[in-house]
Amino acid sequence: LGSFVGTFEILCGALVLLGLCTRLASIPLIVIMLVAFTTTKSEIFLEKGFWEMMHGSRTDWSMLLGSIFLLIKGGGFWSADKILKKNGE
Repeated sequence: LGSFVGTFEILCGALVLLGLCTRLASIPLIVIMLVAFTTTKSEIFLEKGFWEMMHGSRTDWSMLLGSIFLLIKGGGFWSADKILKKNGE
């Protein structure tokens, strides 16, 4: 399953970097981060408590919130989505 998830992260990350299908590519990234957060941080929460879990999940939270932002706002002005939309009009 690791190869499958890694492939999805690479493909969706490349799409986000290019700004191509940004909103669509952010959905699997959100799901991956939610699963990673619950599977890796639940043990820390049970053994060491809330604050240790939050400290250890800084990167997870930033990636999750960044993906949610991209889902809401899209790729932006310099994205391939914007360029393709402009050329299509």
